[in-house]
Amino acid sequence: MVRSTLWPLLSLLVVFLTWVTCISANEETLDNDVPRCSGMYEKSAIPGGKEPVVTLKWRSDSKSNAAVVILEWQDIVKLGHEDKIEQKKIYICDDAAIKNEYCPESQRNNFIVPENDTSIVTHLFNASSKETLKTIHYPIEKTGYYCAVAFPIPSNNEEYEYYVTIDWRNPYGELPAAEYPKLPFYGLLSLVYLAIGIVWMTLSIMYWREILPVQNYISGVVLFLMLEMAFNWGYWENYNTYGRSSTFLIILVAVLNAGRNSISFFMLLIVCMGYGVVKPTLGNTMNKCRALAATHFLFGIIYASGTMLLDPDAASPLVLLVIFPLALTMTIFYIWTLQSITITLQTLEIRKQSVKALMYKRLYRLLVFSVTVLGVFFFINMFNYLHREDPGWISTYWLWRWFLLDGWLNILYLIVFCVILVIWRPTKNNKRYPLD
Repeated sequence: MVRSTLWPLLSLLVVFLTWVTCISANEETLDNDVPRCSGMYEKSAIPGGKEPVVTLKWRSDSKSNAAVVILEWQDIVKLGHEDKIEQKKIYICDDAAIKNEYCPESQRNNFIVPENDTSIVTHLFNASSKETLKTIHYPIEKTGYYCAVAFPIPSNNEEYEYYVTIDWRNPYGELPAAEYPKLPFYGLLSLVYLAIGIVWMTLSIMYWREILPVQNYISGVVLFLMLEMAFNWGYWENYNTYGRSSTFLIILVAVLNAGRNSISFFMLLIVCMGYGVVKPTLGNTMNKCRALAATHFLFGIIYASGTMLLDPDAASPLVLLVIFPLALTMTIFYIWTLQSITITLQTLEIRKQSVKALMYKRLYRLLVFSVTVLGVFFFINMFNYLHREDPGWISTYWLWRWFLLDGWLNILYLIVFCVILVIWRPTKNNKRYPLD
């Protein structure tokens, strides 16, 4: 007699699957009674996409029988039958379940599912039969979150060793579904930064005699961003093509991302100090700014390496050691930048330089806007974290997880950077900005 108690196991999906499908390849091993889930896109959601399908394959070296089920997340409640006497759900149709009329004889040793429900596919892999079906295909007709689980069924040899692989085949390629939006997103960002670079280069050539020192720094940042976004897109394109993450590309992207953040903080800091507009030089302060930027870059590399090498659940003290230095230098940047722009504005108001003061007032409002947006998304992410164990959370969160963790930061950065470019763009009136 086999009475499975898989419901607690399925409930753990809410916690376990918040990350599993985002870091694994399309093909996984379905064993040890551990459920596997992944988002899946319907064919019409991807222009020119192929037919999406979930495929289960039974390995011939399996020594025990196994019941498998594939279903959409919202259909989990249909699985099994509630035993009111023992107050638990019975999932496998064994002798006792048939006797209690929980399931028909046709479902013996298989998962208990509603009869004539075509949205749930079950199958019993028989290790002793050579004619058993070795492959199951589950076509995807609508975008959603799908799960599969296998449960061992005792055979004559009483061994519980089986091997089933599951392949999540989406219409677009090899990327996990939760990560797919990053591919067109970074492709679009690459084109946007390319267009920005062309416009900035054109203005710089047109007014090369009027270029300010700070505009040379901005030109370097523009070129760096074009390179970084191109490699970001290249990383996801490579992943989508070959079905695995390239170690070289992910390290390169991590280094470029750390460099982007350090250079951006450095540029913003010296601009707020009035370099090239209020002050012709920053003297020894410039060296301090460079040292802080270099330190932040180093800690950014350590942070990126830590997130790739450490398991945040199993090594929390080490994770804090990785995060804290980066958070410290970032805090120093923010405080120093806000102090600098306040002092610069006060200096300009004393000198009654209204044009320059207007530039820095706009920059100050931009900084306040960015900090406000950061705060809003911080609370949104906190809210989502607190609700991560809600039953319906995963089935919707996978679609926009990428945006809350990565996308919105890139959009905010683009907005802030574009405003700075507009304020400090090369013009024929650049001479009115330097020191009088």
